[in-house]
Amino acid sequence: MNTPLSILFVTVLLDLIGFGIILPVLPLYARTLGADEVTIGLIASSFSLMTLIWSPIFGRWSDRAGRRPILLSCILLNAAGYALFANATSLSLLIISRMLNGIGAANISVAQAYIADITAGSDRARSLGLIGAAFGLGFIIGPALGGFLKAHGGISAVGYVPAALSLLNAAVAWIRLPEPQRERAASVHHHSYASSIKVAFAAPVRRQLIVLSFAYWFAFVMMQITFVLFANERFGWREDTIGILFALIGVIGAAIQGGAIGPLVRLMGEKQLLTVGMVLFSTGMLLLPWIPIASLVIAIVALMAAGSALINPSVNALLSRSADSASQGAVLGMAQSAASLARIVGPIVGMGLYGIRHEIPYIAAGVIGIISLFSLILPLAAGESSA
Repeated sequence: MNTPLSILFVTVLLDLIGFGIILPVLPLYARTLGADEVTIGLIASSFSLMTLIWSPIFGRWSDRAGRRPILLSCILLNAAGYALFANATSLSLLIISRMLNGIGAANISVAQAYIADITAGSDRARSLGLIGAAFGLGFIIGPALGGFLKAHGGISAVGYVPAALSLLNAAVAWIRLPEPQRERAASVHHHSYASSIKVAFAAPVRRQLIVLSFAYWFAFVMMQITFVLFANERFGWREDTIGILFALIGVIGAAIQGGAIGPLVRLMGEKQLLTVGMVLFSTGMLLLPWIPIASLVIAIVALMAAGSALINPSVNALLSRSADSASQGAVLGMAQSAASLARIVGPIVGMGLYGIRHEIPYIAAGVIGIISLFSLILPLAAGESSA
């Protein structure tokens, strides 16, 4: 574990474990501090907003100042954010803690740039796959650990454990992670955001897929943020049970995306898989709020997780195929921006709808999935069959 790639893997993994630890705890804890539904949504959105803002900033800074100092700074910011979360006895402190962690999480883009610096073109895709593996493991370990810590150690443990892990990570990175050998940028080259939008939306298929990416993530995040309160109020589940269920989503996603997706693509193709994934996802969303038995909820969530695991890689693959090598970065980056925007807006809208009636966010998410299926996905499949 002394190679730069191994240390970067641990860095991103700990980022995602920390995010996952907070996931099943945040809504219920915010409610104990007096937050209403919309405020909970705003707190959750603050993390994604900071990551969206700071990722390109840190990327440009790392081009000039170096990857290592930016990575170390972000790791320490994460430690500070988690420590503040452990002592967040007011909503203002809770918001600040999530904003700090959102800024710290922007180091993922710097980690990707570091990997690109130290790997040859033929090995780069495989090395960057470590980031995806860290995401999967983080969303398996984090929620289960967060629920356990809250149930057995209280809110202090939820904050101090990831803070300690971040400090350990910073120490290892300080000692073992060198600055990559590369040519430093003498100046920052600003690529026009407007030109990226123009390239990404130039072809109808790209427009459809980018809109679909926003719609899917918007629907998913509405479920993700409201489910903690829903499960607690409907079935009396605590954070540890909810954390295990979130970990199950991660396990299903890792199993499908890590093993089954290849054979499924060869058997059915991305567009058909995308159709199946959206049908499973939308069906689960529409059924979820009406299930009276807790054990059936687990089955419905597993159904949605399987659908999600088919949607994400299919959309990315189709987007990648729709663009040439000169524009893939702009196209895929715009899709990520759409997903980030959805993760900012989704919690606010979802919690607002939840405050009106608990079932509405899930009905809305299911309807969004159905509309996306008929207006975006099926036309793509029809276009393929007629080509």
